[in-house]
Amino acid sequence: MARPDDEMSVGVRLLDSDHRELANAINELRIGVEQKQDRSLTGPLLSKVADFCPTHFALEEAIMAATGYGGLTQHRANHEHMMKQLNVLVARYDEDGMNLDSDAVVFLSEWHNSHLYSHDLKYGEWLNEHSRS
Repeated sequence: MARPDDEMSVGVRLLDSDHRELANAINELRIGVEQKQDRSLTGPLLSKVADFCPTHFALEEAIMAATGYGGLTQHRANHEHMMKQLNVLVARYDEDGMNLDSDAVVFLSEWHNSHLYSHDLKYGEWLNEHSRS
């Protein structure tokens, strides 16, 4: 399950709000898949996740650039990799008629959590250290 709680706070309210919104969207999708909802209901939820990510990633990268974060290049590469994977999932769903299953939702949830714990929290720690100096 995607985790929208304060444990995942990077210390930037706007980013934390986005992270909660993305976690909530993934959780809505998970519930829809678990309840075996029709594609007419799960499709818009998947689109919500796919549409939200590029906007969030651009915001995150802009904030990192504005604060001089040295890990921006690697972070951007991670975002690009995640978007490629998400775009493949969306294309398979839209074009090939693939049904979403628990594996697809677990994938989305795990990459959201993994990215937060491996990359975003690292930025939050860096930002807190450098904003005090």
